[in-house]
Amino acid sequence: MHPTPAMQALIEQIYHIFRRYPAPQQFVVCCEYCLSQQEQKALRNTSLRAIPYSLINAWNSSPGPDPQNSDEVRYFLPCLLEFVAQGQFDNIHEVFSLRRINLASKENWREDEREILQQFACQYMTDWVSGDEAVELQYKLEMFFRADIALSPLLDAIISVPGFWSAASLACLLNTYRDGYIRD
Repeated sequence: MHPTPAMQALIEQIYHIFRRYPAPQQFVVCCEYCLSQQEQKALRNTSLRAIPYSLINAWNSSPGPDPQNSDEVRYFLPCLLEFVAQGQFDNIHEVFSLRRINLASKENWREDEREILQQFACQYMTDWVSGDEAVELQYKLEMFFRADIALSPLLDAIISVPGFWSAASLACLLNTYRDGYIRD
C-alpha cells in the first residue's frame, strides 16, 4: 500500500508534532531475547526516519510490563505509523500493530497528539476503502480499537467515501457482525 499524498502530508505533521521526544536511553521491553542489547543500541543510535521496519517491529513486538513509557512510545510513534501507512504490520497479526499506544498512559499526552492519532486513523480508513474492490474492515478497525482510538469517526470516514466499494466493504462488515459488536 503506497501512502496517498494526504497521508504523506499527515505523516510529516506527525513527525513534527512528536519531534520533542528524545530517543530513549532505556527501553520498556519484556526481555533481552525479545529486543536484544544490540537492537536497543541500534534503536538509540539510528535516526528515527532511518529505522528499518524489522527493528521497529522488534521493539513493537516486545512490550514489557505495563505501563509502557509514554515518552518512549511517542518517540517511536511517527516511524511506527509511517510503516502502518505503507501496509507493513506486526509479524504476529496486523491487529497488534499499534498495541504499544494502548499500553502507555495517555494522561499526559497533549491534545494535538491525541487528535493527530485520530486524524491518522480516519485518513488510513478513507484511503483503505478508496480502492476498486471491497476490503475487509474488521482487522483494521480492531487495530485502531486496540490503540484506544475512537471507532465512530472511523466509521464516519468510511461512510464519507463515495462509491460502490466503500459501501460494499461496510455492508460486509455490518452483515458479518449483525448479531455481534456493531449496533446502530
